[in-house]
Amino acid sequence: MNSLISQIKKICLNLSRKYNELTIKKEDALVVNFLNKIDTKDNNLYIEIGSGLGRFVKIVKSLDKFNISCLEINSNLAEETTKLGYETMNVNLLNNIIPSNKFNIVHCSHVIEHIAYPQITQALDELIRITRKGGYIIIRSPLMSAEFFTCIDHIRPYPPKCIIDFYSNPQQQKTGDASIKIIKEKYRREALIIFPYSSNISALIVNLIMKILWICFRFPHSRPNGYTLILQKQ
Repeated sequence: MNSLISQIKKICLNLSRKYNELTIKKEDALVVNFLNKIDTKDNNLYIEIGSGLGRFVKIVKSLDKFNISCLEINSNLAEETTKLGYETMNVNLLNNIIPSNKFNIVHCSHVIEHIAYPQITQALDELIRITRKGGYIIIRSPLMSAEFFTCIDHIRPYPPKCIIDFYSNPQQQKTGDASIKIIKEKYRREALIIFPYSSNISALIVNLIMKILWICFRFPHSRPNGYTLILQKQ
């Protein structure tokens, strides 16, 4: 009996892994399609903020139109992208020495939710500072959901409105000075997870059923639990 339960759990976890790969690919596609449309004649410099193991920079590399750099705070991960052949800065975004107005594309995926206030305001200013005028800042981040705090170093979600308001609403402790234009604001919905914190067999099966329904019918789905925000520096 224990062997059967173990096999069922293994199947559920493998199928859930496939589901995660599918949702990531769907989110990536939005950014890849945007990057494909960009004219890089004047500036083809791209930087990946929080490059991790280089999963997304490999996709960008395949487009064969950008000169790619990476920034990664984790020294072990920075070493991995260096081995892959990407110029990698092993520094904190808040303490970098990147020249202003350098990059045409600044891509920051699943990083800002790890930063507290008021440091987040400095991080946003840095993303914009290193972007050339007319260049693009792409931010991907989760929103509050049942699974948000299953990542031990998630601090808080920053929805697009609070980022946009930082540069447009004067009634705050601090207001950003940059001028930005919203190019795209796209929210992510995924399968409705009934038991986000449980790993027992019945919970895994129920959650897997919900994921299969979402793959086949895109329903039932969760509330928005993440987003892609594309800004242009004015």
